[in-house]
Amino acid sequence: MSIAPPSLFSTGLQGVRQSHALLAQSSERLATGLQINRGADDPAGLIASEHLGGQLSSIHSKINAMGRTNMELSIQEGTLSAASYGVRDLSGLVVQGANAGGLTDTESAAIVTTASGIVQSIGTLTNASGNPIMGDISIERQIGTDPGTGDPIYETLTMNDLPALIGSDPESAQALVDEASSVVASRQAEIGAEQRSNESMQRAMDEEFINVARAQSSIRDTDYAKEASESVRASILGKASILVLQIGQEQSARVLDLLA
Repeated sequence: MSIAPPSLFSTGLQGVRQSHALLAQSSERLATGLQINRGADDPAGLIASEHLGGQLSSIHSKINAMGRTNMELSIQEGTLSAASYGVRDLSGLVVQGANAGGLTDTESAAIVTTASGIVQSIGTLTNASGNPIMGDISIERQIGTDPGTGDPIYETLTMNDLPALIGSDPESAQALVDEASSVVASRQAEIGAEQRSNESMQRAMDEEFINVARAQSSIRDTDYAKEASESVRASILGKASILVLQIGQEQSARVLDLLA
């Protein structure tokens, strides 16, 4: 024999179960900060979130790689700036060396030694930074004429020849310095253009990262305002359901009293 009204009892019990389930779900989401904690919460949303997470990881790796590239370029640009100052000093030494009549042998030797040290320093700096430009600096100097054809004969002069040329051939020495200045400036311009391009790409990747992260967050992360509201609603539903059960129990007690 049924004691409490079946409809009232079942409604209260169902409400209690439902409120407990909703409260547990809201509590979990508020605690973890995620609205998708397992596949059952939202299978399609989980797949989309994981896909976006893979994109974020890929973009982050590219941003890091771009950052390392920019640091390397900055190092190269710094060494080229130092090389540029060195080339200017060499130009001054060539001018001094050209005034051979006003220099003692000791002074001329000091100029050659200083020039040799600067050339070596430029080579060491640029090679260490991964930007070996010394091999790109050379000029051609005519040393004679082919007796058979009458064509001019040239020899190639490099920066290693510069110190010796300061006293013997200032014109060729200055031509080498001018070529070195041109090569350094050209490489600086190339690096500057590459840096600007990389900075533009990095800004685009940063923006893409933000957009993808925002999209993933909208799918995966908890809406705290919504979940707090759901938690309050579940709590109210639970209290109401318990009240319904209490009413059912009171009715059962009345029925028993009447039967007694």
